[in-house]
Amino acid sequence: MTTLESPMPVVSGRLSLPYATAIALLIEALLLAALVIGLSDAKKTTPPRPQPVMLSFPVIQAAPPKPVPTPPRKPPVKPVPHPRPAPVHHTVHHPSPPVHKTEVAEPVPEPLAMAPAEPDTVSAPPQPAPVQHTEKPSPPNVDPNIQARFEDQVRSAVQSAMRYPYAARMAHISGRTQVSFEYTDGQVSAVKIAVSSGYGMLDSAALQAVSAAAYPPPPKTMAGKSMPFKVWVRFYLTGPSAN
Repeated sequence: MTTLESPMPVVSGRLSLPYATAIALLIEALLLAALVIGLSDAKKTTPPRPQPVMLSFPVIQAAPPKPVPTPPRKPPVKPVPHPRPAPVHHTVHHPSPPVHKTEVAEPVPEPLAMAPAEPDTVSAPPQPAPVQHTEKPSPPNVDPNIQARFEDQVRSAVQSAMRYPYAARMAHISGRTQVSFEYTDGQVSAVKIAVSSGYGMLDSAALQAVSAAAYPPPPKTMAGKSMPFKVWVRFYLTGPSAN
């Protein structure tokens, strides 16, 4: 059996200095190489740092604040003066001394003899005297037939001039009015209502008919003389229209 001898020289159980130095250098070299390899691996495996990204945002300008309306100042409330209570005056009534009245006997009046009361007699109101329509006598020396014929002509002229009021016709108002007047040579005067119909519009139409009528000329025996007339003006929707 062969035994391997160590190539390193051993000096009394210790390595020689050159061999120890070489081994130390070798170990140091190995350590440096391992360090370099580790750094290079670390550089490869370490990810690159991300570059910062610059973001730009639009600047939004805030709207100016609205002015806050200042509330109107309330006028200072004046304190209401409280009325002072009126002083109460207490009047003290002193009792007056009693007055002794002396009673005086009054004379008793004697009863008067009353006269018997007369019964009240109510006098009836006086009745109006009947109105008598006195017509003027007809002129002398006039033929009665001629006068009657002329009076009929005058009445016919008045009734022909009558104009029935439209309002009265629509209201179915009818009646008659007597008009008195004086006739002298085709002219009339002193026209007035003798008997009213009870309707003002009919009475007015009767007066207008007498004033607007076309009268016939008087007979020769009645010319220049005034003759009184009383004519009925009739307002009938149906029936006779003249007297």
